Amino acid sequence: MSGTTILISPLNWGFGHAGRMIPLARELQRRGNKVLFGADARLLPLLESELPGIKLIEIPGLHIRYSRLVPQYVCIFLQMPKMICSAVREHYLLERLAKEIKPSVIISDNRFGFWHREIFSVYVTHQLRIPFPRLLRFMEPFAAWVHRRIISKYDLCLVPDYPGEVNLSGRLSHDLRLPANLHYMGPLSRFRAAAAAEPSPGLRIPAAAEPSPELRVLAAAEPLSPLRRPATPDDYITPGHRCCSLILSGPEPQRSLLLERVTVALRGFQLYVLSATPVQVTASSNHEVTCIIKPDSGTMRDLVLRSTMVITRAGYTSVMELVSLGKGAVLIPTPGQTEQEYLGEYLNGRHGFIAVNQNDTGRLGRLVEEWMVNGVAPVRDIARIVVSAEPPNNEQAQTIDSAVPQKNKQTPSIDSALPQLPDSTPLFAEALNLILEQKKE
Repeated sequence: MSGTTILISPLNWGFGHAGRMIPLARELQRRGNKVLFGADARLLPLLESELPGIKLIEIPGLHIRYSRLVPQYVCIFLQMPKMICSAVREHYLLERLAKEIKPSVIISDNRFGFWHREIFSVYVTHQLRIPFPRLLRFMEPFAAWVHRRIISKYDLCLVPDYPGEVNLSGRLSHDLRLPANLHYMGPLSRFRAAAAAEPSPGLRIPAAAEPSPELRVLAAAEPLSPLRRPATPDDYITPGHRCCSLILSGPEPQRSLLLERVTVALRGFQLYVLSATPVQVTASSNHEVTCIIKPDSGTMRDLVLRSTMVITRAGYTSVMELVSLGKGAVLIPTPGQTEQEYLGEYLNGRHGFIAVNQNDTGRLGRLVEEWMVNGVAPVRDIARIVVSAEPPNNEQAQTIDSAVPQKNKQTPSIDSALPQLPDSTPLFAEALNLILEQKKE
């Protein structure tokens, strides 16, 4: 079926939910459908260059406040009434919007109220089970039941992961009672679309007609200032140099805390910071840190591929995008965010990922030095050392100690030959067919 009007709207908690809807929107558009993308006003400027030819609509989202001291799950729990009111409000907003644009399909990424009883509604989530802190884990079955009730309002539920034992989300979307309308669609990554649109292996520099990413330099005790000359490839990576890339994301104040700690830990290394929003702090180290603000997918993809080490939050979208590039990373979960803490623990030693607690970022410099001395650039190769079943020597023991979170220092009993992730193309194609068939329950 072609010519279908499809409305997509993601949750506005950062760019992650919107970012993983980009490949889905692009492919639906490529198949001849009319796609409209609804997002919070703060996300629209980031989506303009990623979704050419797709109409963007402002749909207000929920704004959650976080604290520097209180764990994130406590902040979210205290704002539950606000979340419920937001879901009800967006449901009635959708009913009014549907009368104007008359979509045949509605796709919601984790927006609880974004369904319509008369329009084929699709729900996208990687958290069928919402993780709770250890002391409150007895509440998880009830939360999963509530989530299934929400999912039952939709005609189709898509999980961006693999079915079976080899997967990326672990117990978040496996080993529990599954909704009857569920389909695993494979990981989603905008980098695949960027690679398909741009086969050249070189670093992507936007044409003059396109909005260029903003480049800024952080210097010790100096405020941020834009570069006063046109961007060149050398502004991203100095040829022959090994560099580290920090994908900066997440809510404040933890976002700024992560930047401060990483810049101090990697003093003396070439560091590139990729951020969707302006950086609000200055570097507290004696070296320059290059920040690229609002990088497009092609630029971000090329920089990540050419980095010796990638550091990122343990957000699920970041995990999917790195896996699509065959690139491992150091995962630093946001403190108090139970989903990221679980993903860090689950993926530590799997698929090229190593988890480090935010309080242990001081060990990053030693970890990078170890890799450079050994001449090993890809993180995934080091992950195989970390999970090796053989007893480590003294040098490896130091590396393992610096990589594994403090609360889980034992070496995972996983074979060094990690299982290959399956091809997700058939799962994605089947999900698209299910969307376009529009079979109402």
